[in-house]
Amino acid sequence: TKEAPGKKDLLLPASVIPKQVMKGLGKVIGADPLNKGSSPFGVGVVKHIESVTMADEFIVNNMVDVNSIDSTLLAEACSARLIGGDGWTDEERREALVAWLEETEIAPREATKNGEGYINGNLARAALMCYNAVDAVRDSRSDSKMLRLMYQGQQKSSPVPL
Repeated sequence: TKEAPGKKDLLLPASVIPKQVMKGLGKVIGADPLNKGSSPFGVGVVKHIESVTMADEFIVNNMVDVNSIDSTLLAEACSARLIGGDGWTDEERREALVAWLEETEIAPREATKNGEGYINGNLARAALMCYNAVDAVRDSRSDSKMLRLMYQGQQKSSPVPL
């Protein structure tokens, strides 16, 4: 948009993201065992996105080399962003994390560096997390065969063997 939104608009209003999607995203975030904020009582999506934003800003501002992040921290970083799953290699995680940082921090900074326009980082991160959650379920290495079959049902190829 052309103008920076007010504080209320920085949150994820239900007019932009349906309440059911926000509830689902909260459940996915809360169910992830690698997520430091996981809870059986649900996780505040906006709070989680704010913590991911701070981590993203730290990585980009300090020019952290993603290749230098060890496997455990890399898995946690990707998990917080709902990137990938247990079957992903470190290389796949690194590639996905770099793409995430490009889409959520680097490209928006470039687009708004002249003080023109505004990009809602919360909304971008929420949308990417939703995409990542669906993408992880569709991955043939996913544990969720039932859901994977549902999503792959419209593909021309044969379904994943059970």
